[in-house]
Amino acid sequence: MIQGIAKVADVLDVSPADGTSSDVRVRLGGDARIRLLGGALAQPKCAPKGTFTITLVLEEPGSLSSAQTSAVLSAVQRVPFTATEMRELRRQMPLTGELPMFLPSHCLADVAPVLTVHHMTDFLVMVEAVRALGAPAEAITVIDKGYRYRHTDRVDAHLASQEIVVWPWTRTADALDDHAKRAAALDRDGLLIDDGGYTLPVLLTQRPGLLPHFVGLVEQTISGITKLEQWSQLPLPVFSVAESRLKAAIESYGIADAAIRNMLRLLPEEKFEGQPALVVGFGRIGEQIAELLRARRMRVAVQDRQLIRLISAHERGFLTSRCLSSLLRDHQPLLIVGSTGRTSIRGEHAAVIKRDCYLVSTTSRDREFAIAELGEEAAEIGDAGVLGTRLRLRSGASATLVSDGFPINFHYAESLPNMYSDLILASLIVGAATLAAPGHGFAPGHNVEATNRVLEGCGLLERYYSRFGPEATR
Repeated sequence: MIQGIAKVADVLDVSPADGTSSDVRVRLGGDARIRLLGGALAQPKCAPKGTFTITLVLEEPGSLSSAQTSAVLSAVQRVPFTATEMRELRRQMPLTGELPMFLPSHCLADVAPVLTVHHMTDFLVMVEAVRALGAPAEAITVIDKGYRYRHTDRVDAHLASQEIVVWPWTRTADALDDHAKRAAALDRDGLLIDDGGYTLPVLLTQRPGLLPHFVGLVEQTISGITKLEQWSQLPLPVFSVAESRLKAAIESYGIADAAIRNMLRLLPEEKFEGQPALVVGFGRIGEQIAELLRARRMRVAVQDRQLIRLISAHERGFLTSRCLSSLLRDHQPLLIVGSTGRTSIRGEHAAVIKRDCYLVSTTSRDREFAIAELGEEAAEIGDAGVLGTRLRLRSGASATLVSDGFPINFHYAESLPNMYSDLILASLIVGAATLAAPGHGFAPGHNVEATNRVLEGCGLLERYYSRFGPEATR
């Protein structure tokens, strides 16, 4: 970062580094001045050994515009991860990082992956493994989902430092055009690795001519699988980590726990004990959230449009009803958590909300709540800062869309700890290696049982159990 600034600035003064600190003063053309300080932590035990902080101080803005000032101050957020940090990330994710030792050598040498995965620190270890398995940087395209994670800018900077092509999700069709051209130039077939159904639906609806240039899809989320329901037949094989027994056994509790932890972080002064909560959607994640909220002494109600799930919630002692509006009216929840993977709370439901409440989603993007419809039913819409958006309803009650209706577990957070997500990201790479192999045996369409056979027979679970089981020797 210092070198980048030096190209467009005059270095006024550099204090000698003593091994624990450095101090650089820079003039940014004209009369603007900044100060860049690097130093050891005041409380070293709060972070891994070898951790330092970088602080940028704008001592004199001079003639810089507000946009230029913001760009300068955000520079410290765009620092690629250091070698020390990457070693720590690899330590946290041995299953993913060590896959090149267990999968066939260069098993991705004939494919060009499109990676649509959350831009968190675990993703960087995944990208390293993909490259080590035979997919060079020029054969990779990353689709940026646009969420605000804790380290979004640093992850993006790290990808840029590796010269990996990154496209915003709003231009997925253009990204696929570009990727297909680059893959063809490298004599490779495209391979989709997706988290949320961003790519194959775009190929099917906007770029069907590109389908023959892709060998398959590895999908991580039920949300992504749901998006494919409108097609009775799919032209590509799907390796469904989303529907696998492995993911069901490991990830759901972790996501639910991350969602509740982040909610408590965002609402540190709120009292939830003894208050009513409503969980909409009693699937894998919803049932875990309901149990966690009950463990926090909330009075939890559940609604699900699938009767078998509703009965399951009822038998476990939750208040239930087939009618969402009646639960909103009679239970009057302080907290409403949507986990359906679809749109659950619509404009029509605003009329029965009579008390201040928080709407929290664990569904991909902002589809859980019909935000536009709710906005039409609001007397006033306000900015709640980092918390999200606040709707003043006509009843006088306030409904706060936490994280603006996007999944709370990612909102300025890392969601799952890396040791948790390690198994899932490793599973995605196993899926990619499977679909990249000639004669893989996966037919066009969904292959849930075949996915289970591969994931349960590839050795990942054995290594996971050795790491976290009763005889773990971490």
